[in-house]
Amino acid sequence: MKSILTSLFVVFALNIGFAQITITNSDMPAVGDTFRVSNGLIAPAIDPVPTGAQFTWDFSNLQMVTQDIDTFLSVASTGTIYSLVFSNLPFNPYRANLAAKGPSLPAIPQVTISDVVYFYYNSSSAYEVSGYGANINGISVPITFNSKDRVYNFPANFGNTDSSDSDFQLAIPGLGYYGHDQHRVNEVDGWGTLITPFGSFNTLRVKSMISSNDSLYLDSVGTGFAFSLPPTTEYKWLGAQSGIPLLQITTTNTLGTEIVTAIRYRDSVRTTTGIPEINAVAEGVFELFPNPSNGQLTLHTNSAKQQSGTIQLYSTEGKLVQTLWKGTFNAGENLVQLDVRSSSVANGIYLLNIVTENGNQNKSLMINK
Repeated sequence: MKSILTSLFVVFALNIGFAQITITNSDMPAVGDTFRVSNGLIAPAIDPVPTGAQFTWDFSNLQMVTQDIDTFLSVASTGTIYSLVFSNLPFNPYRANLAAKGPSLPAIPQVTISDVVYFYYNSSSAYEVSGYGANINGISVPITFNSKDRVYNFPANFGNTDSSDSDFQLAIPGLGYYGHDQHRVNEVDGWGTLITPFGSFNTLRVKSMISSNDSLYLDSVGTGFAFSLPPTTEYKWLGAQSGIPLLQITTTNTLGTEIVTAIRYRDSVRTTTGIPEINAVAEGVFELFPNPSNGQLTLHTNSAKQQSGTIQLYSTEGKLVQTLWKGTFNAGENLVQLDVRSSSVANGIYLLNIVTENGNQNKSLMINK
């Protein structure tokens, strides 16, 4: 009888351990939380797509390249301007109750962007981005979303789907107007066990498919243009009380193929191994795709540190055609979206000059619009 009870207890414990979980707002970050995150090595064998019910995702072979500390702040601690605009008041359409430093915003020609802060509103129904704060050309500017970007819908259960549309507009003195709109589709497409170098976890998997567009109006020429950015997909594994994803793999869709562009996972303190990138650009090397291009292309680089940069287009005779981008390369993987579909740029071969604090490089580019 005792052995039967013991067996039943083991079966019961295993069933509990592998039971499907539900994610709610209590599993999101809170003010004062800090999380150590490793930026992983991008290798050909990493495939985030397979999923399902009671699935096991084995990413135990992930290798750390760099580490960050994600810190979540109170809105009041971000400064007077931001705390007023994103104040947590019921009548405020931009209300937020959480803030954190985030990645760079989409590149804007002739604009320097730094010190980006994300503002979140975590409620019982959703975890949303209310907007950003950023230093733009030396001035702290709040960037509010007309509609919030819904990162997660609560409660999150296997099989759930939802979508949201978000957008913002930004007037830039001396330049004109910049706008960005985005459509996000979230699908809870798996649950089960996630294995990483940090451990094994009972998780829910959320797949977020994002399509977005940029628009730019230039006062100097009295005209504007709009262009679509390559679709991206975020694969996120969430655990009970994990705060941030235990693992997030981001891909960019290029010519119908998903390319892994970033890997971030919760981790402990580790030292770098010195193993070079596999199937990724080496430090200080820049890649362009597609090339030849119809005028929309992506520059891919891996930077050891955060540094300013400028990207300019030259003719083969050495004449400056256009400054395409001026901004900041973050430490780690960078994807910079470029658009050279201006009517003033004819089909042909050009030189793309990339200038950073470490020097400059020229890349040959063929335009065939």
